[in-house]
Amino acid sequence: MTRQFIDRAALLFLAAHLASTPAAAQTAQAETVHLTLADAVQRAIEHNPDLAIVRLDTEADAARVGESRGAYSPIFSTTVGRSRNVTPPANALLGDAGIDVKDWFSSTGVRQRVPWGGGTWSVAWDTGRTTTNNPFTSFDPTLQSGIQFAFSQPLLRDRRIDAARAQYVIAKRNRDSSDLRFRESVVQTVATVKQAYWTFQATIANVGVQQRSLELAQELARQNRIRVDAGQIPPLDLVQAEAEVAQRRENLIQARTTAEDAEDRVRRLIMDPSDDAFWKVRLDPIDAPPPLESTPDVDAAVAQAVGGRSDLARAGRDLENAATTVDLLKSQRLPDVRLETSYRGSGLGGTQLLRTGEFPGIVTGSRGRSFGDALGQAFSLDYPAWSVGLTVSYPLGRSYEDASLARAEVERSQAAQRIASLRLETAETVRRAARQVRGTAERVDAARAAATLAEQRYSDEQRRYEVGLSTTFLVTQAQRDLLQAQVNLLQTTLDHRSAVVTFEAVQQAPPPGAAGTVAVRGADIVLLPTTTPRGLFRAGAGQ
Repeated sequence: MTRQFIDRAALLFLAAHLASTPAAAQTAQAETVHLTLADAVQRAIEHNPDLAIVRLDTEADAARVGESRGAYSPIFSTTVGRSRNVTPPANALLGDAGIDVKDWFSSTGVRQRVPWGGGTWSVAWDTGRTTTNNPFTSFDPTLQSGIQFAFSQPLLRDRRIDAARAQYVIAKRNRDSSDLRFRESVVQTVATVKQAYWTFQATIANVGVQQRSLELAQELARQNRIRVDAGQIPPLDLVQAEAEVAQRRENLIQARTTAEDAEDRVRRLIMDPSDDAFWKVRLDPIDAPPPLESTPDVDAAVAQAVGGRSDLARAGRDLENAATTVDLLKSQRLPDVRLETSYRGSGLGGTQLLRTGEFPGIVTGSRGRSFGDALGQAFSLDYPAWSVGLTVSYPLGRSYEDASLARAEVERSQAAQRIASLRLETAETVRRAARQVRGTAERVDAARAAATLAEQRYSDEQRRYEVGLSTTFLVTQAQRDLLQAQVNLLQTTLDHRSAVVTFEAVQQAPPPGAAGTVAVRGADIVLLPTTTPRGLFRAGAGQ
């Protein structure tokens, strides 16, 4: 019977004693949720608001990837307008009348940054209708149409990497880091829930231990009262027993308060914030702790943690981001050499004025050319204009770029050193957690043995007291020793469960509150306008 009681205490199954307490009577009518550990973990993952915040951070980083990808979206632009330009005559042949030119025009185009090579292309189509009173014109009105294709390709700077590609690559890595951070938060939340679950179960068992201890003290006081009435022992023994009852009743009250605090802690972790009624539900943790784990495989655990822990993976992403920044700044120090190409086809239509005689001639008739004629000429090779060439630019003096590159290289070295340090820290943390598992398992064995001996001593002392060979003081002391031994067994069992949970968690994620990695992350996404390539033409040569 003694061994059976100790095993029940070790397995934290003493909550049944609560049924006879006033607090249990008050909550007897409340709804009870029989909560397994798996159910608690599932509820926490679904409802924990702290975890929801991290999940939203992940979604925000995913949106930043879309923002950075927008740098490669085609851009459509169009312009429609009307203008009038009246200029004074610059030729005696025009007399005193000014030259009045009225123009309707439009331009429509698409341009895009290419996701590879850093190049940009554009296609534009423009039209116009011009009327004028200039006597020297050959068309009135004049219908014009043109289409242009252009492409600009960097050959040195921005060819291998540019700001747009760097933003996009870093944003994708940051999204991956956010996924890792979410997984890390899930692991930490699960560990916290497990700790809270076992703690709650241990506090309930402690209430049972304190209740049984109170009952033993009350029984001793009852026996002393009978003996005092019979004149077998002095009244002082009864006072001593009743004082012990009062002390253990206080201990029971404190144990109940601690259990209620632990229950609220579990509620806080697993409840739906929108369900206020959940605070009124009574939780009943029904899972029994698994057997003791005394010999964890330390080497395998360290290898698993160093190879796949989330903070190390995030540190690797940070190192890659730092390397990308270095590559970008190195590219920016190169000369800006670009290959520029373009082709334009033009067409002309409208009402052509037919003249005879000497310049400027007399208008004797007209001939119409439709807008379709002008458009057809633009897509033909009748009036081609093309260009191909190189542009070169290089700033004199590069102190800013050199300083930026030096800073980025230092940050990359910092990230690399941080990974090396984090590996050592991870191995140390896992090994320390494994020692805690082994040490607490040994403590549980020792505490169980002590509780068994304390139970035997109390039984012997109680039998001696019943036959008049012991005193109230000795029996009370034996009860106190038994109580302390049982509480120690509960505490060491809880410590072991906590150590096992921590050992499992630190193989996947750092402990909550641990220092993070060196975050060499890009700033918020910057809008990078797409330039419009126009080709190369000699100034004053026309197009």
